[in-house]
Amino acid sequence: MKRDRITKRRHKLARMAESAAVPERPIRGTYMIRPTVSMACAPSLQAIAAALRDDRLHIDEERLKAAWRFFTDGRTALYGYDVTDALRETVRLQQEIVRPEPVELDQAPVAVAV
Repeated sequence: MKRDRITKRRHKLARMAESAAVPERPIRGTYMIRPTVSMACAPSLQAIAAALRDDRLHIDEERLKAAWRFFTDGRTALYGYDVTDALRETVRLQQEIVRPEPVELDQAPVAVAV
């Protein structure tokens, strides 16, 4: 049951990232996400969406909550005017989500003579 909830949330976040990567048309003269911000952050947003859709990649609850806040909180840099700040925050989130976990070996490495 919990797995289904997490999978649904990951796919919803992936859709949010993909829609944020596409510049939108203004609603009554205003934008939710500025087109310049959207275009600058598009590669990172698409990488985030791809990572969220990849079921082989382990993303814990804390990272999902951080991504949820990033896309839903209107006070994040994604919804602001500063392109550099938005890009910096988007890349930070990308690294947090896409970053592979360190691999723990079951056995100590063994030297092999050739």
